Amino acid sequence: MKRRSLAFRLTVILAVAWFALFLVLGVVIWQSTQRLIQEAQADKARALATQLATISLDAVLLRDYGTLERYLSDLSGAVAYAEIRRADGQVLGQTGQHLPGVELLRVPMRAAGEQIGEVLAQYDPQPARRAAWQLAGLMALALTVFSGLTFWALRRLLLGRLVAPVVALIEQADPERIVMPMAADAPTEVADLAAAIGGLRERIGRHIAEAEEAAHARNEALRRLCSEQRLAAVGQLAGEVAHELNTPLSNILGYAQSALPGAADAEQRDALMTIEAQARRAGQIVRDMLTAARAPAPSLQVIDLEAICAAFVRLVTPLARKQGAVISLESTGPVPVRGDASRVEQILFNLVFNAVQAGASEIRLTPAATGAPEVVVGDNGPGLPETVRTRLFEPFVTTKPAGQGTGLGLAISQRLAREMGAELEWVESDAGARFRLAFPPLAEESKS
Repeated sequence: MKRRSLAFRLTVILAVAWFALFLVLGVVIWQSTQRLIQEAQADKARALATQLATISLDAVLLRDYGTLERYLSDLSGAVAYAEIRRADGQVLGQTGQHLPGVELLRVPMRAAGEQIGEVLAQYDPQPARRAAWQLAGLMALALTVFSGLTFWALRRLLLGRLVAPVVALIEQADPERIVMPMAADAPTEVADLAAAIGGLRERIGRHIAEAEEAAHARNEALRRLCSEQRLAAVGQLAGEVAHELNTPLSNILGYAQSALPGAADAEQRDALMTIEAQARRAGQIVRDMLTAARAPAPSLQVIDLEAICAAFVRLVTPLARKQGAVISLESTGPVPVRGDASRVEQILFNLVFNAVQAGASEIRLTPAATGAPEVVVGDNGPGLPETVRTRLFEPFVTTKPAGQGTGLGLAISQRLAREMGAELEWVESDAGARFRLAFPPLAEESKS
């Protein structure tokens, strides 16, 4: 069913009401006018008949019929029909033509208390009807003009004072529309309703904003809770792994250290030194995994980020070369920062070997001291899918095939960075993947 607007409904109601009022008034005026004119005509005819009966009394007594005829002749233009009749029914004179269906007025003629005759008269209703029609036409025209003007004025008043404010209220209730101030001459009730809608709109807006903020906070808290639960599980697992790995790692480190003084040539000595360094780093990794459950304070001191990157490149270049990758350092000079050297090395190791495992053949480390001290690790690999970019640092999120990665490297790296006061973030790049490890600026006194 098609809905009709308020303006249409008001117009129809006013039009029907005005037409009904006009019709009732027209009928009442027509009947009243016609009755008044007919009564006036009847009164006139009765008065003439009474006057004729009075003046004709002597002529009837004297049987002066000529005088009666003269009286009737004088009366012929005033009434439609007139007749003088004696008491015995003899007609003494008449004028005009009897009209059937029209009231016949009878006026008795009395002498000495005795009725000696009567005067009969009829009036012509046609002039009264013509006059009634003329008067009704004029009244209908006047009513039509008056009704049209009042209908237009009332409709304009209702549309301007009722419909227009309602439309304005509808616009105010729409949150996407600009709220316009209510007209100063608006009715008090409409102004109050507009104020109430405005207040309701503000409260709804605040409620929506608070609900969105609460939902965001809840989602963030849930994400952090899940992340912490996963890390707690990793910490528990790391404790068991560390317990099992400490002994073989200690043995490897001990054998490497004991074999190092008796190395036959430089190549063998370099290999043993690499084994010793890797065994120490493996032990540090085990300890860092334990910090997933308990996070001890890092050992912060002023370190040179460029020197750490250079030492890291020399250390991992042989391992990367076996994987078909080349690691380069773009050095611009010393980059002093406050941090933990072992944690920085762990973060770089995770980033570099993630790139190698993703298929990168060139990896660049770029430490810089301009602005915030940082080191950028970039590669020429396939980059990161959009589906995981927003979840990169969550535990167990990985792009590696099943069985080739745990998805903990970036989560642990970000935690290690934040414990030093630094920040690890992914940087959008046209080719490959880029990660930025940024430190807060070092105070001047710390540099010295």
